[in-house]
Amino acid sequence: MSYTAIKTLHLLGAIAFIGTLFFQVFILAPVMRDLPEGDRSRLATALGQRARRVVHWVALVLYGAGLTLGWQYRAVLSQPFSSQFSALLTFKIALALLIVAHYVALIFLRKSGRIGPHGMHLLNISLLMHAVLVVICAKAMFTL
Repeated sequence: MSYTAIKTLHLLGAIAFIGTLFFQVFILAPVMRDLPEGDRSRLATALGQRARRVVHWVALVLYGAGLTLGWQYRAVLSQPFSSQFSALLTFKIALALLIVAHYVALIFLRKSGRIGPHGMHLLNISLLMHAVLVVICAKAMFTL
């Protein structure tokens, strides 16, 4: 697959991932607060199941393309602070790994029953902030 195709897949995956987070934080969460508990519970269950199925595929495309792109820059990454580009790429990868850590924590907290709706909302805000920082790093890498 060509570099351009992989980069396009990575960009589309990022758009889908960040769009989902944006929807959850700025649209869904405020609407959920206004719904009666029964409706809120049904909506959360239905959307949660669907979102998990879609986001898993989106994450696979996003991170798969990201790893493939990162491999092409392995020489740059061997000296992570030798240039602004390499420092931004290193920071971008670190942020992407923090996003993965968020999801690992989410799985653990959900299975142990130690996270409620407010905790989920805070986690989604943190994920969105990290994802936006990744986009800012990506944009800065190619405008320097």
